[in-house]
Amino acid sequence: DIIRGVLPPRDWLRIDALRARYQAGASPLREALNRLSAEGLVEQKDQRGFAVADLNAADIEEILFTRCALNEIMLPAALANGDAAWEERVVLAHYHLSKTPPFTSDGGANDDYLVRHREFHMSILAPCGSRWLLELSEKLFDWTQRHQNLALRSDLVGSRDVAGEHNELTKAVLARDARKAIRLLNEHVTL
Repeated sequence: DIIRGVLPPRDWLRIDALRARYQAGASPLREALNRLSAEGLVEQKDQRGFAVADLNAADIEEILFTRCALNEIMLPAALANGDAAWEERVVLAHYHLSKTPPFTSDGGANDDYLVRHREFHMSILAPCGSRWLLELSEKLFDWTQRHQNLALRSDLVGSRDVAGEHNELTKAVLARDARKAIRLLNEHVTL
């Protein structure tokens, strides 16, 4: 709910309200909040409790810089290590993404699209050879997903051909063109 934007930045996370919302006990919720705090998605406010971490331009710039730098390391390794089964997973992930509308009938972000979008991007990087880099990439993806959910409003996406970006990226990946794939992926992430 934090990543999807349901719980907005700076929103206080009261244990009683969370217990009712998630049908969970206080102890598991405190543990979850501590873990989310370690991930940077939640801030612990002294002895006053927890709040959803704020979003700011400097953070997103740093996250994007780091994601793009990781892509420059991970993507060439993935292209070198990927086999035919990996290519099939990339094609299938792209197919599922392309068949899922990004918006619901009421104009909101489609949760299925967000899941498939993540699966597509992670499938490309999967054979990079480092579980540490993959875990870091997934965390950064989740952070940028928070920002993307704000940008997924219909009025902002209309000027972009996101499906075309995914198509071109898939072609470059399957052609094993590392230079072009890195350029396309980093442009896509930055936009």
